[in-house]
Amino acid sequence: MKSLFKDSLIVILVLGTAIYLPACKKEATLPVVTTTAVSNITQTTAITGGALTDDGGADVTYLGVCWSTMPNPTIVGNKKNIGFGMSSFTVSISGLTANTKYYVRAYATNRAGTSYGNEVTFTTGDFNKASTVATLTTSIVSYITETTAVSGGTITDDGGGDITSRGVVWSERPDPYFFPEGTLNEGSGSGSFISNLSGLNPGTTYYVKAFAVNSAGIAYGNQLSFKTSVTQGTGMRKTDFPGGPRYNAASFPIGNKLYLGLGYDENDNSRSDFWEWDQATNVWTRKVDFPGNAEGSFAWFSIGTKGYIGTGGNFYANDFTTKFWEYDPVLDSWTQKASLPTTPSRWGAVSFSIGTKGYIGIGGKSGLVSDPYYKDFWEWDQETDIWTRKADFPGNARVSAVGFSIGNKGYIGTGLYGANNFSKEFWEWDQATNVWSKKADFGGTSRGNAVGFSIGNKGYIGTGHDGNNICIDIWEWDQENNVWTQKANFGAPARSAASGVSIGDKGYIAVGGYGYIVLNDFWEFDPNLKK
Repeated sequence: MKSLFKDSLIVILVLGTAIYLPACKKEATLPVVTTTAVSNITQTTAITGGALTDDGGADVTYLGVCWSTMPNPTIVGNKKNIGFGMSSFTVSISGLTANTKYYVRAYATNRAGTSYGNEVTFTTGDFNKASTVATLTTSIVSYITETTAVSGGTITDDGGGDITSRGVVWSERPDPYFFPEGTLNEGSGSGSFISNLSGLNPGTTYYVKAFAVNSAGIAYGNQLSFKTSVTQGTGMRKTDFPGGPRYNAASFPIGNKLYLGLGYDENDNSRSDFWEWDQATNVWTRKVDFPGNAEGSFAWFSIGTKGYIGTGGNFYANDFTTKFWEYDPVLDSWTQKASLPTTPSRWGAVSFSIGTKGYIGIGGKSGLVSDPYYKDFWEWDQETDIWTRKADFPGNARVSAVGFSIGNKGYIGTGLYGANNFSKEFWEWDQATNVWSKKADFGGTSRGNAVGFSIGNKGYIGTGHDGNNICIDIWEWDQENNVWTQKANFGAPARSAASGVSIGDKGYIAVGGYGYIVLNDFWEFDPNLKK
C-alpha cells in the first residue's frame, strides 16, 4: 500500500537534540492480475476482462487486456486500457478477424513494471458456417396511424450461423425486398424484435416482411399487409384513375368534367391514352387517344368547351415539340392548331387561360444549349389561332413552375432553375396592361413540380418537391390581401409531378409519385376545410 510518509524524514528528539533519519521506503513489486474467460464471441468482437488481486504495494496506473494471434500477447501490440483503481473489470474488444484463433491476457502496471495474467484463447466466429438461411415470421402489424405502424419478427432458426442483421422491409407494392422505399434494421441476433415504422403516407396500403441475414444469405418472413388511416376532414378519395399509375400527365377541366391522360407510367414508358371523369357520377370513361407526341411535361388549359395540350415531349430522349392540339369532348376528337412559334422546342412550361385566350410561357429548351431555360410568354387567340408574344416573365427563367388565373390576371409561382435551385417566387400578370408584378412569396418551402389551380378569388399551390422532401402541404393565396395561408393537407400520399385542376368550388389532385413509386389515386380537395 501507499506509504503515509512517502519521501519524508522522521524527526526524533533525544535529550533535546534533533536527529534526522531517512524514512524507510517499501520497495514495490509487480501487481498480480488474472484473466477472465472470453464470452459473447462473434466474427469480429468478444468480451473478456480480468481481476486485480494485488497492487504490488504501489499505485496501479494502467489496467486492461491485450491480445494477439500469437501466444503471449503484450501491451506493445493490441490492447485496451480501462483505467486504474478497479479490482475487477470487463472489456469489449472489436476489429477482430473472423474464424481466427486469438490469445488474450489481462495486464496491470505500477511503478515496478507491467505484469500479465494467465493466457486465455478463443476463436472468432466463421462467416461461412451457416448451412442455410434463417427461418422467421413477421409480427402482426399494430398501432396503425396515418404515418406510423408497429411490426417486427421472430427468428426461430438461425440456419446454423450468426444473425448479423435483422429487421423489416415494407413497400406499397407486394413482395418488398431489401432496400426498397422502407428498410428498418434492428441489429443482430436471434429471437424476437420490434420495429417502429414511420414516414408512411395516410390512406395507403403497405406490404411488410421481416428479414434476417446470416452468412448463407437473406431470408424473409411471411408477407402481411395493412392500410394507414386517414383523418376525417382532410379530403375525399375519388375513384382511382383507371389508366394506371403515371406522372407528368396532362389534365384540364371542361364544365363538370375532368380530362386526364398521357404522361409516363411506373416504368417510364410514355402513354397516349386519354380519360374523362364525371364529377356528378364519379365515373371514368376512356376517350380517343391523343394523336400527338405522347410523352410528358406538357402545357395545358381549357377555353369554354374545348381543351388544349401543347409543347412537352420525351425528356429521356430529348424529343420535344412545339405542336399544339385542341380536344372537342362533344366529337371526342383532336385537331392540330398553330404550333407555338419558338425554337428550340420546350418542356416544363406553365400555362393558363383568361377568357378566350390561352397562355404558355417559360420552361426548358430542348437540346444542349448554353441558356437552357425560356423567359418568354405567349398568348394564343382561340378565334384567330394566332400566337402573340407578350411581356417576358421578369423572374428567373425556370421549369416545372405552376400557373393559374383569377379574373383577368394570370399567375406563375415556384419552379426550378439551375442545379437544384428551387423557387418560391410568385408573380402576377395583368392581361389589360401586359405588366408583371411580384407578389408575396409562396408560403411553403421553395419547390418544383407542384400543382396549382384557382377557386373563386383564391389561388392554391401544393405538393411537389423542395429538394429535400416530397411535399403534402397545400397553401391558399388571397388575391385581395396578397396573403398565403396553409390549408388542410389533402389526405393522400405526398407526391411530385401530379396533376391538379379545379371544378366549381373543389380542387382535384391526381396521380404523380415519389421515389420509385408512381400513383394512380385521385383526390378531391375542399378549400373550406380547416388546417
